[in-house]
Amino acid sequence: MNQIEDIAMKSGTFGQRKASAIDATAADTLYKKLREKHGERQGSYAMQVCRLVWNQAARHGKATGVKENPFAGMGIKSSSGAGRGNRAATRAEYDAYRAAAREMGKQSMATAAAICFEACQRVYDAFGFEDPDGRVSRGVRWGGYVPGERIGLIQSKTGNVVDIPLVDTIDGERLDLYPELEAEIRRIDRRDAADLIILDERTGQAYTKDYMNKLHRRIRDKAGLPGDLKFTSFRHGGITEIGDSGTDDVRAVSGHTTLEVTRIYNKANQEKAKRIAARRREHITIVTAGAAASIEGED
Repeated sequence: MNQIEDIAMKSGTFGQRKASAIDATAADTLYKKLREKHGERQGSYAMQVCRLVWNQAARHGKATGVKENPFAGMGIKSSSGAGRGNRAATRAEYDAYRAAAREMGKQSMATAAAICFEACQRVYDAFGFEDPDGRVSRGVRWGGYVPGERIGLIQSKTGNVVDIPLVDTIDGERLDLYPELEAEIRRIDRRDAADLIILDERTGQAYTKDYMNKLHRRIRDKAGLPGDLKFTSFRHGGITEIGDSGTDDVRAVSGHTTLEVTRIYNKANQEKAKRIAARRREHITIVTAGAAASIEGED
């Protein structure tokens, strides 16, 4: 509830208001602000939590002063459950999406997809969407990128700085850990004095959320991909790929902090990040070889 309580309203924060003073207008405003700050999925989940809390408050109306639930009847779909919420993009979908984006002259979208899929970054951190409260800095910056060495990522949700190694040495041989990510970054036409890596090609400025979503749908359609493929699917797909490689601890890459999210109990660090990436490269090699063999068998 802390994230909900801290949301700035017209007067003070949401947590400073009496429960009995919250009406439907306040509930709608809260939902809008949560979506802008944390995304659709987190916003929907927060409304589910509020609905449960106000249900209990209304049941004990004499003590709380709450007569009805302002979070009921909002028409928001559940953010979880079978067939709902975010789904993981496959590597094949991710590859097709990037190819379509490049063909449309939208290299920035291909690179943003790589940042989300390969480095498991949240969408608003990849694009540098402005924090409506102005409290945190978002975006992947050129100053944190050292080609062939590391990329620094600031995770605005947790405040963690994730420094991801891009190369390792195994048995005396160099192993590029994120070749697809670096290839997409190299394709970016860096503008003079540019800070953010991901910029809208039309304006030279950071993307707006609305235009990014419209452009995503156009690229998705161009690539012939399913309509349920959201941009958040790329991060989910990257984390899923790490899990499929046999590694449950993704914190050294994703910036997660809790056991509930990652189901692990060991400290995230640089060596762990290298091991995660190395295992993932092995998994990618096996899967890619298997896919190629299947195609040859069909010929």
